[in-house]
Amino acid sequence: MEADSSNKVYFIGAGPGDPRYLTLEGVQSLVSCHLVYALSPYPETFSSYLEGKKIKDPFESVFSEICLEVETALEKGSVGFLVPGDLTVFSPFLPLVEQFGERSQVVAGVGILNAAAALLKRTLDMPDVSHSVVLTSPKHIDKHGDGVTLADLSSSAGTMVLYMINKPLADLMEDLKPGFGPETPVSIVYRIGLDGERVYRGTLSTIAQVVGEDDIFGQQSGKPSMAIALIGEILEAHADPSFWNRRKEKFWDKLSR
Repeated sequence: MEADSSNKVYFIGAGPGDPRYLTLEGVQSLVSCHLVYALSPYPETFSSYLEGKKIKDPFESVFSEICLEVETALEKGSVGFLVPGDLTVFSPFLPLVEQFGERSQVVAGVGILNAAAALLKRTLDMPDVSHSVVLTSPKHIDKHGDGVTLADLSSSAGTMVLYMINKPLADLMEDLKPGFGPETPVSIVYRIGLDGERVYRGTLSTIAQVVGEDDIFGQQSGKPSMAIALIGEILEAHADPSFWNRRKEKFWDKLSR
């Protein structure tokens, strides 16, 4: 049996795991699938949308096995992947997106960084405070940095967001102090929108003590973690209201003349 050409492989941005972060398009795509690949805890948190569907963990199979499974499943209907975290940053799903080419469809969702910024009520860029945002991972820097270090990046970053933290938090913060300074604010967000949601706040000098023994990065359990760390003065800075008035004068007042 040949796959119906209208059947798609949907890569649905699922953010930190709370179904409220699905877009309307994401809901529609998920409902249309008869097979869904989802990591824990997504089968539980998205259970209201997954009833009656076959659920599989994508990392139970090697790449070639998943490709064969999906090709077979496309003969019966569309297939979905609930993409954790943020498809735009450090996503292992891109090879599958490319594998299925025109049959794949990427559906935007509220990524973990957007969700974290909303939870903290912060923007990551602000005039006279931060004009650059570096998104990186200590794990990736260690493996693929080609000589670039976190200290190098921190010396020129206005704000830094760290994913997939794989080293002791105290050691990591020491790496960042030369570039940012020891009193730079730090926020760490964990399990956004889920049971056990936590927000840790401190500075590069204190955040390790604030977190304490909580295994939020899965370094002891070995379980994947979507906790991210945000570093920069932007976390405590106050916006200048006069900037609003300058924009009104520069743009709106000119247009309304």
